[in-house]
Amino acid sequence: MPLVSLAGTAATGLRLTLPAWGMWWADVTTEDDAGLSVGDTTSLDVTGIACACAVVAAGSVEGRGAYRLVGGAGGWGTPVVRRGYQDDLGVRVSTVVSDVAAKVGETLDDVPSTRLGTRFARPAGPASSVLAIVADRAWYVGLDGVTRFGARAASTYAGDAPRTRLDPAGSIVELATESIAGLVPGVSVDGSDPATDVEFSLEGDRFTVRVYSGARTSRRVDALQQLLDALDPRRKFRAAYEYRVVTQSSDRLNLQPVRVASGMPDLSRVEVRLAPGVKAQHMLGSTVMVAFADADPSRPFVFTGDAAGAPGWMPLGLELGDTPTLGVARITDAVVAGGFAGTITSASTRIKAGL
Repeated sequence: MPLVSLAGTAATGLRLTLPAWGMWWADVTTEDDAGLSVGDTTSLDVTGIACACAVVAAGSVEGRGAYRLVGGAGGWGTPVVRRGYQDDLGVRVSTVVSDVAAKVGETLDDVPSTRLGTRFARPAGPASSVLAIVADRAWYVGLDGVTRFGARAASTYAGDAPRTRLDPAGSIVELATESIAGLVPGVSVDGSDPATDVEFSLEGDRFTVRVYSGARTSRRVDALQQLLDALDPRRKFRAAYEYRVVTQSSDRLNLQPVRVASGMPDLSRVEVRLAPGVKAQHMLGSTVMVAFADADPSRPFVFTGDAAGAPGWMPLGLELGDTPTLGVARITDAVVAGGFAGTITSASTRIKAGL
């Protein structure tokens, strides 16, 4: 039985990122085409644990499949319209969240019954933005596809998997194992702080789990960090961060950090700065790099996209200057350009206008 399979098809590659809060994502490659299409809900089996998910990008080349998946039904990235709520006793969080979940097809558990006030204005945007407002960093999609609220439970890893990498500076522990049972955010490995992110990786026959925990420092180091923060309060915004595309609104992106250990928040309507004159329609779930102009936290921007070869790394379309949007040609696509009409048969196919 394969360690990882998608819809019953054995996987040859996997990268599954499980954050402490928000949605989990996975990139999967299969030896045979699993026959899945964008929008399908399916099951990803990882070392015997069924993970409920939806397909957000899919493709096949020479019978092999490549898929990008998101935990749950894939509805939290769906845009919802604005709506107002009113209750003289106070609008309940459960009312707002259940309403949105029903519209986008997601399943909830243990929704808090706390009240927000007598009125609540739900903004238009991705459905997940509503969760970010009413339960900031206090919701997550479990491997079973169910959305829950509150912090993940703390636990201690009791397995005996070999530790193949220990990085105290980066608070990373890597395990070589054939079971992911108990390895979720909140777990403590060898006395570490509770994990903020857990990443499962399959490369050929090698399956590894990387556990990222919170920083473990001494009081002296904490004091030094506070001193540095005081001298350079924008120090954190001088770095680049990896984000996941949740939705695109016109030319701007709504984003979720890939790894919550970065300490970065969700970002809304972030501008994109690609090559001069180029705009793109980004693939849902693809990753982008975000920086901050002049280290200004009010000026985030996207400056590049996903790594070549990742599922869904090609944009849905490109726009050059004021020309109409150009679709991205893929193998087997029929193409008409100038006097040429034909089919893309390989990655080396070239089309020139006027032929």
